[in-house]
Amino acid sequence: MDGLMFQAVGGVIALLLTVIAYFLNLLIQDFRQLNKELSKLKELFIRLEAEQILLKSMVQRTRSPPS
Repeated sequence: MDGLMFQAVGGVIALLLTVIAYFLNLLIQDFRQLNKELSKLKELFIRLEAEQILLKSMVQRTRSPPS
């Protein structure tokens, strides 16, 4: 009887570990996706910043009187 109980407990533990591994895998995939999206946002931010600087310099040139 004790051997059967240990097998049942071992089976439950194996099942729980499998479920934990599955959710950890999903969590890792989510973090990788977030990392990719963050990289894209950083790149977009740098581009927008450069474009803003360019537009600002163009506006300042049009406002300043010709020399």
